[in-house]
Amino acid sequence: MNLDQNLPMMLAAPAAVGAQAAPPEQIGLRQFRVSKRESQATFWARFGVTQSSGSRFETGLGVPPPVAILIRLYLNGRLNDGDLLD
Repeated sequence: MNLDQNLPMMLAAPAAVGAQAAPPEQIGLRQFRVSKRESQATFWARFGVTQSSGSRFETGLGVPPPVAILIRLYLNGRLNDGDLLD
């Protein structure tokens, strides 16, 4: 299973991540980012990832386990922007 493409589909997202964001369990990381209307730089910076690496993750490169954990926690509503950007 390719984590970068299937990560949102593997998660249940009980808490809403964003008012206009599509449910992440139904889409991939790129589509989720786009549904939040965020640039790659903005979206990936919250996870400590450069825009360049985020772009690679969105197009097929495997997401490193520490980043995948942060993404899962974020998508499940256990972490928010304040937690990640402080």
